[in-house]
Amino acid sequence: MIRNRVAGILTTAGLLTGTGAVFSASRCVLPRALGGLGVGASAFAVLEATSDYRAPLLIASGVLVGIAWCIYFGRRGAIGTVVALSVATVLVGTAAAWDRLERPLLKIIRTAR
Repeated sequence: MIRNRVAGILTTAGLLTGTGAVFSASRCVLPRALGGLGVGASAFAVLEATSDYRAPLLIASGVLVGIAWCIYFGRRGAIGTVVALSVATVLVGTAAAWDRLERPLLKIIRTAR
């Protein structure tokens, strides 16, 4: 019971830090996409503030998700936990590979306009 709760807390923390890592990594694509949707300047200020913390967020989210996977495999939990861990893993992988993803995404955004 306690292990499942710890895995859930680590999974939630991994999801949040993984999302923050993706936001901090996307310096060009996300502002263009959000600007096209009509998002205001306050969202861009948040993106600017988080861009300095990309590496610490990426390291923290990778560690949190890794520990959560270890706890999950030690004792199987709910199916929701594995779904959340999978999403967190994809977010961490996306943030880690963002430098390779940004150029093709920019091409897609530019041709869509």
